[in-house]
Amino acid sequence: MEKNDEVKKQISPPTVEKTETLEPLSVELSFPQVKVEELDHSQEFFKEQHTTSFSYLPRKNWTSFTASKDGLLTKILLYGKANLLESPHYGLSMSGFVRANKPDSGPKYGKWSLSRDEIVSQLALQGLAPRQNGWLTIRIRGEVPQKKGTKYFLVCDQITENKSWFGEFAFAEENPYELGTHWLNPKHDLVMRTYVGKTEEQLKLLQIADEDVKAITPASDLLPEPIAQNARQMLGPSEITNSLPQATNTKEYSDKQTSPTSQEEGNQSGNKSMFDRLFRKKK
Repeated sequence: MEKNDEVKKQISPPTVEKTETLEPLSVELSFPQVKVEELDHSQEFFKEQHTTSFSYLPRKNWTSFTASKDGLLTKILLYGKANLLESPHYGLSMSGFVRANKPDSGPKYGKWSLSRDEIVSQLALQGLAPRQNGWLTIRIRGEVPQKKGTKYFLVCDQITENKSWFGEFAFAEENPYELGTHWLNPKHDLVMRTYVGKTEEQLKLLQIADEDVKAITPASDLLPEPIAQNARQMLGPSEITNSLPQATNTKEYSDKQTSPTSQEEGNQSGNKSMFDRLFRKKK
């Protein structure tokens, strides 16, 4: 028996201790740290009682805009509501990235995500129910360069729960924003606002001092209510121009949303001026 044991030891391969191979941890992209943030693209007309959604499938998963300022893309605001909770077609969140020049093959930058829970929470902060329309903020992670005159695409590449669609977002027909479009139709544009920021280093290169930054920073940046397209037809060209928001600078980005009270006050003042223009002759 002892000889057999010695033979087995000689034949058997040496025991090698197994070492656990650790997968490299995925690095979570951070939000861009900017000193100044300003409104860039804005499209704020909508078609009444109509909404559109994002898919993750090519040719049905993007919307585009053209940058008019240089800097870093910090956030994109869409106007919409939460899709139905129990749905055979709609997932509970979507995520994606940004491309330049082309939606399917252009340079790829950053990442973003939006969930139904986030939509409900943001609407609640505006004093709205889940099925009421309001402004929805998508914050961009990573550095997404914005070069004046370049077209960019917000691209969705994933929807959870193995569903095909996400969200209900307002859009306009008749191509009110000629420098961008939505996948649904060449003449459709989402109600959308994009914001561009500049880092402290970028401001130094532009030789902008802190005093100049404070001088161009307004005390508040209340969001106006989008205008229905039937109301647009009743307004003259000059009234349309006056009713649209002007690009403004804002302070360094904060996670805090506008309070429901201040949001309502801004909406009421904006709606009052618009309705005064529309219905002054009927009084």
